[in-house]
Amino acid sequence: MAHVIWDHNPPTTWIANVDGQALCSIKRKDIGGWTAAWTDDRLWPPPAHLPKAMPQPTQFFSSLEEAKQAVESALGA
Repeated sequence: MAHVIWDHNPPTTWIANVDGQALCSIKRKDIGGWTAAWTDDRLWPPPAHLPKAMPQPTQFFSSLEEAKQAVESALGA
């Protein structure tokens, strides 16, 4: 299991680091919500309401906590 360390670049960005490597950035959007973008070749699975959509490197979340939890879950933390 990976141990995620969160670095904060105020006011809008959080970076998920595992073993000193930045793997995902979470950024606050001006319109509300947060996007989580992988910095490597990982992809987010398509949302349940669009099962035929292509996996994407970025996913939208309504809250920072939801985004962090999804990143940690995807990394197996």
